[in-house]
Amino acid sequence: MNINGLKKGISSNRKLSDVLFIFWAGGAALLSYSLVYALRKPFTAATFDGLDFFGMDYKTVTSIVQIFGYFLSKLIGIKVISELKKENRLRFIILSVAVAELSLVLFGLLPRPFNVFALFFNGLSLGCMWGVIFSFLEGRRVTDLLASLMGLSIAISSGTAKSIGLFVMENLHISEFWMPAFIGAFAFPLLSLLGWLMTRLPQPTEEDKKLRTERVTLNREGRMHIFKSFMPVLLLLFFANLFITILQDIKEDFLVKIINVEASGLSSWAFAKIDAIVTLVILFVFGIMSLIKNDMKVLCALLVLVTCGTLTLSFIAFNYNTLELSTTTWLFLQSLSLYTVYLSF
Repeated sequence: MNINGLKKGISSNRKLSDVLFIFWAGGAALLSYSLVYALRKPFTAATFDGLDFFGMDYKTVTSIVQIFGYFLSKLIGIKVISELKKENRLRFIILSVAVAELSLVLFGLLPRPFNVFALFFNGLSLGCMWGVIFSFLEGRRVTDLLASLMGLSIAISSGTAKSIGLFVMENLHISEFWMPAFIGAFAFPLLSLLGWLMTRLPQPTEEDKKLRTERVTLNREGRMHIFKSFMPVLLLLFFANLFITILQDIKEDFLVKIINVEASGLSSWAFAKIDAIVTLVILFVFGIMSLIKNDMKVLCALLVLVTCGTLTLSFIAFNYNTLELSTTTWLFLQSLSLYTVYLSF
């Protein structure tokens, strides 16, 4: 009886420690990547009406320049993230965030239209942040759940970044060129603090190492071995992810121009509210999936979510005039379908 009671006590303590760890690690990762969005996406709240870049739409050029830097950083990250040692993660985070904030200051300071080039370095400095933050979560029994929590930051942060940007311009009367740097000034120290908190996370236990592959650094030979072993699948995943990411960036960068906030009657916080509801729906779906223990069933469920999301996006696009959806309903369905696809993928 005493032995059974002892086992129950150990089991209860373990569950409690798991819950506390999930809140600590998952919450820190979620907030950290949300702050990355605060440094990368506030400029999407601006429309830059009346401005052009040598005959091209100014807003379009700002998005292209930043996405190009972001995409280049992702390619560089294949080497940087795989070789980054855990003792250098915090230094990498602080340096990246500092460069991102400096680029936003230059965006407000440099003469127009040449200030758009500052956004290249903003995208370049932040493209590896997902990999660095996620490296704190890998190799644990609860990594799947932690990854889901971190991924939700994408759904909630996009709308929040726009809403905060609109609020700063409308209520604090800060120009659309200095608004990103103003928001980034608050995100910089908070993200650095969260980075430090994640360095204090307990290291994976022996049980974690038995149940999960231990994260190790990879040199060039190791990366090439993995690529050659899984090349067909990796290429398919790369291009699929590329198209989804492009679609997501177009939605995030041009939504304020697509939806005229004043004409539609939406408040500046409408984007944050809608994305918050979307986040809760996705969290509920992923919470149910976490109860499934069979890996193949989980994979099939994810593929079903990706398929349903893409079909819904296509149906809404091709039947836009027929459906006559309200702005709020259209925005909700767009966000729910897109982020379901992106996070499931």
